[in-house]
Amino acid sequence: ASATVAIPKEHHRFVIGKNGEKLQDLELKTATKIQIPRPDDPSNQIKITGTKEGIEKARHEILLISAEQDKRAVERLDVEKVYHPFIAGPYNKLVSELMQETGTRINIPPPSVNKTEIVFTGEKEQLAQAVARVKKIYEEKKKKTTTIAVEVKKSQHKYVIGPKGNSLQEILEKTGVSVEIPPTDSSSETVILRGEPEKLGQALTEVYAKANSFTVSSVSAPSWLHRFIIGKKGQNLAKITQQMPKVHIEFTEGEDKITLEGPTEDVNVAQEQIEVMVKDLINRMDYAEINVDHKFHRHLIGKNGANINRIKDLYKVSVRIPPDNEKSNLIRIEGDPQGVQQAKKELLELASRMVSGM
Repeated sequence: ASATVAIPKEHHRFVIGKNGEKLQDLELKTATKIQIPRPDDPSNQIKITGTKEGIEKARHEILLISAEQDKRAVERLDVEKVYHPFIAGPYNKLVSELMQETGTRINIPPPSVNKTEIVFTGEKEQLAQAVARVKKIYEEKKKKTTTIAVEVKKSQHKYVIGPKGNSLQEILEKTGVSVEIPPTDSSSETVILRGEPEKLGQALTEVYAKANSFTVSSVSAPSWLHRFIIGKKGQNLAKITQQMPKVHIEFTEGEDKITLEGPTEDVNVAQEQIEVMVKDLINRMDYAEINVDHKFHRHLIGKNGANINRIKDLYKVSVRIPPDNEKSNLIRIEGDPQGVQQAKKELLELASRMVSGM
């Protein structure tokens, strides 16, 4: 991912630091690549490339460096991390309004940065106003809010968070409740809801709805059937994915199952359709494996595949002959049960003729 951050051109050199040391240090610390326009380039945009968290951290640090250089007043306010969402407001609307109204720059560390300080930069009088308003929100929320803790399966946390944290913002906007999710590297399943007591019930309903709005399920299907389920050029699968584009269907090689992930209702429908397909294929299809010394494989295949293609067409089967580099003797035949038996018989006869002809 990449993002840009604009700071006054004259502050760029402070981000670079002496001999570029500050910049190197910042890139290392945040695991990002930071591109600063050349001195002769009038642009004030700094480009950051990296992971979402890395970009957030780097952006935060760059804005802090710029704030320090700002000749205007700078003030830091220590606010417990759990109250930051109330100050930022849903989708950062509250802090944006506050910045516009007071002409003060307010820097709230992103959720992934473990800092509690909110940094204000601006004209002294306006800055004092902004600080006072943030303090007021903080005091009010500390007094009025309470918490409840609920258990939500770890695998469902990402659905409560939503893409780019959107679902959390949506709950905050609808109910005024902040939902705290344990970090991904923690095994905890406890989700904390923080808000005004009368709003917690509604927020809890939202959390459960989001947690269950997506689901992961699997269908048992022998791995050799997978390609028949997918169909020629993916045709069979396309019928399902066109109806339900939000369902992600995954086939893992060598595993006798198919995994589905997506909106719960869609997954249920797709699962039913795949189960019907699997049942039908199991009734209609069979496979056989035969051992033929790999040195005879190319004779079985015939010139330009003439021999093997004739068998495939005649018996309506697919035949997998391992490539030379595998040095494997195992040939696999799949398809219509009767065709499989006939193809097996013919291939074994051909092979034994070759052996006796040696």
